[in-house]
Amino acid sequence: MFLLTAHSRAWALGTPAGTAIANTATVDWSVGPGTFTQSSTTQFVVDELVNVVVTLQSVSPVAVTSPDTDRQLAFLVSNTGNGSESFTLALDPAQVGDQFDPTNARLYLDTNGTTVYEPGVDPLYQPGVNDPVIAADAGRMVFALCDVPASRVSGDLGNASLRATSKTGTGAGTIVAGAGTGGGDAVIGAGGGTSLSLGGYLVTSLAVSVVKSAVVADLGGGSVPAPGSRITYTLQVSVAGTGNVANLVITDPLPPFTTYVASSLLLNGAALSDAADADAGDFGATAANRVTVTLGSVAGGSLPQTISFAVTIN
Repeated sequence: MFLLTAHSRAWALGTPAGTAIANTATVDWSVGPGTFTQSSTTQFVVDELVNVVVTLQSVSPVAVTSPDTDRQLAFLVSNTGNGSESFTLALDPAQVGDQFDPTNARLYLDTNGTTVYEPGVDPLYQPGVNDPVIAADAGRMVFALCDVPASRVSGDLGNASLRATSKTGTGAGTIVAGAGTGGGDAVIGAGGGTSLSLGGYLVTSLAVSVVKSAVVADLGGGSVPAPGSRITYTLQVSVAGTGNVANLVITDPLPPFTTYVASSLLLNGAALSDAADADAGDFGATAANRVTVTLGSVAGGSLPQTISFAVTIN
């Protein structure tokens, strides 16, 4: 018996990079009283396919006043390739076609999977220092915080973009020898190894803002976001300016892989039923798998409205 082995390259989006795909053909025969076997194997190693997609998660444009501070845009950076990949991030508030450039622009990285920006918890992004490493078919939330300059008038728009770029390389079809996960080559996908998404801020005389926070409580009394942990979300809804906003409705879809905690919905500390009835809120009745709270007409400058509810991680 003898073995012939050939090595080549295979590209596959769903198959993990570095996977060996082997195929062996065997021939058996007889000559007189003797039996013989011969086989031949060919093996391919799956290269890493580098792809990234950035998507805006915030409702855009975000209504702001002038001046204003620390207004948030949330982005999801998704690694749609088949190997773990590191990305650099670039926030650009100097866009063409709008009326002003947001100032003091900076990025923060989600650290605990709550998908909302948490001051003092989520670290400031520093290029080359804490570039996010994202596993295949996974994503990372990134929060852009910007200020709005003074003397802008109602209707002025200021845009900002987030670009994520693979640290392995760019240029669709480029092959980077030996740079793939698992020791194979890396192949830059059709997106060129980079992706950009745009969000914006709109100056209005009446601005509605929502600040969302989250507290994690695990089964051991700590704050680890593990299966069985409970996440309590709190939304503070404020209206700035003079006059009233009408038909103010807050909706919050449940994050993937979580389950709503029955009867956990509160408005300003008072319980709301989960059903669609006479009170202001419900879960799953107005829209499937989401919290809905209807505030109606709210005056500018009034006290913030506080909504909270809880989920458990599946």
